[in-house]
Amino acid sequence: MNTKDTKETLTVKEILERQRLLEEEAGEILSGRFDECTYNKGYIRQPVYACKTCKPSEGYGPGGVCYSCSISCHSDHELVELFSKRNFKCDCGTARLGEAACKLETKSRNTVNEQNNYDHNYEGRFCWCNVDYDPEKEDNNMLQCVLCEDWFHENCIGGEKQGEKRFSLPDLEAFEEYLCHKCLDRYSFLKSYINSHMFFSGQYNKKQRVNATSDENKDSKLSDKISQPLSDHTGDCKDNEIAVTKSEETSSIVPLSPSTLSVNNKRKVEEDNKVDDGNEIVNDVVPLKKLRNDDVNTCKRERWQIVSNEIEVDLFCVRGWRDELCRCYKCMELYKQHQIEFILSVEETYEPPEDDDAQKSLFDCGMKALNQMDRVAAIEGILAYNQFKDELIEFLKPFGESGKTVTVKDVNEFFEAKLRDRKPATDSFF
Repeated sequence: MNTKDTKETLTVKEILERQRLLEEEAGEILSGRFDECTYNKGYIRQPVYACKTCKPSEGYGPGGVCYSCSISCHSDHELVELFSKRNFKCDCGTARLGEAACKLETKSRNTVNEQNNYDHNYEGRFCWCNVDYDPEKEDNNMLQCVLCEDWFHENCIGGEKQGEKRFSLPDLEAFEEYLCHKCLDRYSFLKSYINSHMFFSGQYNKKQRVNATSDENKDSKLSDKISQPLSDHTGDCKDNEIAVTKSEETSSIVPLSPSTLSVNNKRKVEEDNKVDDGNEIVNDVVPLKKLRNDDVNTCKRERWQIVSNEIEVDLFCVRGWRDELCRCYKCMELYKQHQIEFILSVEETYEPPEDDDAQKSLFDCGMKALNQMDRVAAIEGILAYNQFKDELIEFLKPFGESGKTVTVKDVNEFFEAKLRDRKPATDSFF
């Protein structure tokens, strides 16, 4: 570190090491090929990105782009990763992304992808709190609802952010996917799965908002509780629920968290590895997986307790929860009526083909491209490279002899001078 101007100085060796680390990171994050837009694949579930740089044309709302277009067409733009969205067709090159054309696929600007379902995510905002997502500043875990595919903060789900504690969430490792209470209000027939051993459930009495000034401890069984997935032989637990006890600071319950459970549809922050010493395991019960019931004549929901519409329900789904969903004639008709048949099985998500060059360095990629070039063009490229190398050495020699530090300004001035003196392509690149 230079103490005189407090600016960081690096040796050539350190710069090359940083470049190597950047190339490795890029290879891991951008491991798929990005030379084909998914537009012609139709409406599919795929990774989607919102571009905040491209402004929609007048009369249109914001749109989204596929993985390939996010790199090939919008690499220098401000992008927000929306993760996977179902039934999506790439909007790149259409009026929803402004005037710019797609570099990978020719499309009419007037193209309208009518089946795309746009929400505030495409404006870069998430959750009920409608906040702009900034991965550099975000300090709360987020869960994606299987149904609406929006993302929600843990402290918004639990109510802490709004100053209205609803319930305490189960441990992140104890469940696999999440169904938000807004969607369960919309598809209320799914609320009855609070009775199932394959779901944790958070429940909140809507009337409590109206009677906010009443005694906080009154009717606590409804206002602040979380039910735990139970095995079939736990008949001693009344109503298959474990009430959360309130305290002056916070109340919580930590269900078992088997290490084998995945954390799909979750955004975890770096500080996730903390241990809550104050948390206590209330009941040492392992959820047992039942075989899927395909009896079309028997509705399992009808033998469960009906859940009042006054109760908001959030469901936290244990691995294998889809096998627990009823498949009787009545329920199958409800899935079809509400167009949520996708909930019955794990959805296939398109991933771009692996890029064979993803783990290669820029030098290796350059050598590969050179070997594939026409012989004359390759020779001209090598001559231009050697000429540029010699000029760069001459530029750096005075700095090495005097011990002077090469600044960003010096480097920029060198390249600006090369661009000004650039000769026609028939001679050389510089």
